[in-house]
Amino acid sequence: MSNITEDSELRKAIRQANDRLEEKSEAERRAIIQQTIDQAFSEELAEKRADIEREAAVVREEITRDTRAEEASRARRNAPATILLLLLLLLILLLIAAATGSIAGIISFPGFRNEPMGPLLTVDGANRQNASLDVLQANPGNVPPVGEAGPQTYPVGDMFLEYYNANGGERVFGLAISPEMQVNGRTIQWFERSRLEEWPEYADTPYAIQGGRLGLEFTEDVPFPDQEFFVSRPGYRYFVETGYSVREDFLAFWEQNGGLTRFGFPISEEVDERLPNGEIHRVQYFERGRLEHHPRLANTPNEIQIGLLGRALYLNESQPDIIPPVQPTPIPMP
Repeated sequence: MSNITEDSELRKAIRQANDRLEEKSEAERRAIIQQTIDQAFSEELAEKRADIEREAAVVREEITRDTRAEEASRARRNAPATILLLLLLLLILLLIAAATGSIAGIISFPGFRNEPMGPLLTVDGANRQNASLDVLQANPGNVPPVGEAGPQTYPVGDMFLEYYNANGGERVFGLAISPEMQVNGRTIQWFERSRLEEWPEYADTPYAIQGGRLGLEFTEDVPFPDQEFFVSRPGYRYFVETGYSVREDFLAFWEQNGGLTRFGFPISEEVDERLPNGEIHRVQYFERGRLEHHPRLANTPNEIQIGLLGRALYLNESQPDIIPPVQPTPIPMP
């Protein structure tokens, strides 16, 4: 009886041991399965994440490409307005510069010559007193004093002969009516239409020989009305430096015969003047001279002439005789 009981207990223990072993094996299997599932899920998640990142990169590239294309398209659409705005700003700057005189000749047209700015080319520039030579201090030997009848003529001095011949000779300067003389430390010589002066401080430049500012000296006490500003155009040129304009025949002559260097800036508009011979002509004054219109010589090289201001000043032959414009007759109000 005792042996039977022991066998029963042994078998029971064996079954319990087998049950525990099976339970342990099942747990291990579940752990392995769970580990496999987790690994597969992680790999799938990583693959999906990579796919999502690739898709995001493609989307970003498309967005960037679309943005650049849109910016280029917007720039093309806005280009005309931008160009128009820049042109408008440039025009405003040009008009301001022209009105203030900060840039000489800034408004011009093809055919106009933009001469380089040289010394003594402005109305009230430095050294003007030195340019207005005191003739009364110069009367050497056989030089006729100011106001004496004449003119006696002289050879063109060696100092000025080359310049005289190269710049129009008798047609532009007239005959010499004085010898070379020293005035205010400079060598000068008077001509019927001009006064040539040596400026040694500008030696070896185009300004070593200059014409005297006879137009300014002759009209020193003559008031000329200002011209209203206008934009230069072919045949009409406005000079902001002095506030006057030159046009048509006078402008063509001015440009073809030395321009700014020879005549300087205009200091009047066209006016009518009674000349020493008693005839009334349309004239215009410049810093260095006077241009005259002679209609009886129309269509000839002498239709436009340079006035005899050298004789007027050196020999005191004449004074300005400007004809005032006729004022309209007042009409009484009813």
